[in-house]
Amino acid sequence: MVRGDGADYATYVDARWPDLVGGLEDEGVSPEDARLAVADTLLAARSGWARRVREEQVDVSLWAEVRERAGLPPRPGEAAPHAVRPFDLDDAPQPWLARAEHVRSARRWRGVRRGAVGLAVLGLLAAGWAWWAARPETPEVRKEANPLPVVWYAGGDLHLEDVVVTLPGIDEFVAVGPDVAARMDSGDLVRIAADGSVGTLDQAPPALTSVTPAPAYEPPGRYDVELQSAPLPGGGWAYLIDSSRRDGSQDGVRQSETGRRALVACPTRSTCAEPVTIVGADGAIRLR
Repeated sequence: MVRGDGADYATYVDARWPDLVGGLEDEGVSPEDARLAVADTLLAARSGWARRVREEQVDVSLWAEVRERAGLPPRPGEAAPHAVRPFDLDDAPQPWLARAEHVRSARRWRGVRRGAVGLAVLGLLAAGWAWWAARPETPEVRKEANPLPVVWYAGGDLHLEDVVVTLPGIDEFVAVGPDVAARMDSGDLVRIAADGSVGTLDQAPPALTSVTPAPAYEPPGRYDVELQSAPLPGGGWAYLIDSSRRDGSQDGVRQSETGRRALVACPTRSTCAEPVTIVGADGAIRLR
């Protein structure tokens, strides 16, 4: 009975090597393939050798594994052949065990590299999916001339020069040439092109993060209050005014029958056009 310590593993290898290799060669396996198959099987059995000799018929189980590695059909219950080859000092198992160990190590590293590549690919796919899931949805765009000289936002609709883009959730926005840069309630940065198409922004433009103060403006009406201002594309400023507030009532908005939101365009400090009433929008009108 072979004991399960390292010395008996080595004894078994030396004693059975010629027969295991010879048994394969007798069934047509090439000498090199036979030795590599036996060496690979013995290496795989080394770590659990003590358990195997306690629980298995080692000659039977190892012979089945050797045949499988060599590509031979299984023969359940058949033990490894005995005395088919004499021991040959020039055909010792140690060089073949070292070669098989090298092959196994290279195989493990290939598996690690494949796993790393697989993880990298999965990471790229996950990042791509996250980008795809987080991309702005294609908004509804309709052709409509802007009655005002500036971009404005009301009721989830962003009014550009020639189109209206339905894009709820805009926290703040600013005109950048014919386009608009906006920060959404989610914190995402988007760019709305003049044709209404929406794309992502990597960095907020300076005009979105630092607001230039507008020149002082005195609303024209007794009950008018300036709410917001924005630069005009050609120079000067536009002011959003509200006539539904009473002087001194900045914290409470009273919607009167004559209350309105209007825009006053001032190309220069001393020149302002007549107020243009903003029709068809609720009270939540914004220029930024």
